Amino acid sequence: MNSSVSAVLDPRIWFLALGTFAIGTDVFVISGILPEVATNLHVNLNAAGQIVTAYALTYALVAPIVVPFTAAYRQTRIVIGTLVTFAIANMLCATTPSYAVLIAARIVAGIVAALYTSTAYSLAASLAPSARKGAALSAVALGFTGSAVFGVPIGTAIGDILGWRMTFWLVTSVSALSAIILYLRPPKEPVKHAAPVGIAARFASLKDPTILLAMLPSVFWNTANLMSYTYLGALLARHHEAHTVVFLFLAYGCGGLVGSQLGGRLVDRFGAIKPLIIFLFIAALNQAAMGLSLKTTITTAMALAIWSITGWGTFAPQQARLIALAPSNSPLLIAINHSIIYFGTAAGAAIGGALLAHSLPLEKLHWVTAAMLAVAVGILGGSRRLSRFFGLTTAGKQTSVT
Repeated sequence: MNSSVSAVLDPRIWFLALGTFAIGTDVFVISGILPEVATNLHVNLNAAGQIVTAYALTYALVAPIVVPFTAAYRQTRIVIGTLVTFAIANMLCATTPSYAVLIAARIVAGIVAALYTSTAYSLAASLAPSARKGAALSAVALGFTGSAVFGVPIGTAIGDILGWRMTFWLVTSVSALSAIILYLRPPKEPVKHAAPVGIAARFASLKDPTILLAMLPSVFWNTANLMSYTYLGALLARHHEAHTVVFLFLAYGCGGLVGSQLGGRLVDRFGAIKPLIIFLFIAALNQAAMGLSLKTTITTAMALAIWSITGWGTFAPQQARLIALAPSNSPLLIAINHSIIYFGTAAGAAIGGALLAHSLPLEKLHWVTAAMLAVAVGILGGSRRLSRFFGLTTAGKQTSVT
């Protein structure tokens, strides 16, 4: 086959990105409509905030459990089915008569979002030629970063003008549209000829030291980044005017668009390890310099763009590394990686809150983030050396990725 043809991405991979756009919008837009939800459903703001917790914790806890039980099904059917269920769950959110029904609908949404995301990344990688797997993963990740830049402002504006229920109708519509497109033009999923594998065998990869070592740095860098991001709005408000803060968050979002695509292309060119180390090293330096960066609007915007580029830039390399380590179990490993991200959100917020409660100035929190990112770099390099020392690195194609 001609190499130029084999390197072309299946355009239907972008249909999968439409699904992650819907899920990303659903995740990020809640903060913009939370006060209206609380008022309309007659609960306080703290109780309303639990709709975020219900979704995030469900996603984090359920993803590694649900994915192995669906491994025997065709991935195309899974992504279509989960999108349909996700649309129904958001329709329930839009029409909910009570707070309890809203929480239940968010739990259902979290379950199917976890299953869709893990399956979509695995399916995209299987559809791409070997030289473009990183680009395929970046294409699906673009749905998430695109939702942060475009979906959230649009959804929040719709909520402000037409009411918070219309925001959920927006997510319902995008989810349903994605499901319809995938049904009409389903990806040509590779036929699996291998014998069915039992549930215990699918979890067996989690006993592999190589895989555990590959996941450990992700715990540190996600917790670090999400710890500072949780309090970023409060930090920016101390140093910049309100209208400037909106511009600064836009700079962060645009950086995410660049980073999510850059990471995948660097994987295709250099493998996974080099981009990960470079992104994390730059991120650590950027966080260490944040105190100086906050002094002007331009330097703050540059720092936030670098932060977002390096943060989202790790996404495709880490996914590619895990897929290469255990191709047959890639949906499970991707699900666990997403769980790490969601647990990082909770852990980062808790650690940051505890540090601030114990008198650490908000302006000094970036030093803790920088230190944790430096630890992630050290573990990443150390895990690779340990894998080689103990002969754990797998042969074949994946050595170029790991």
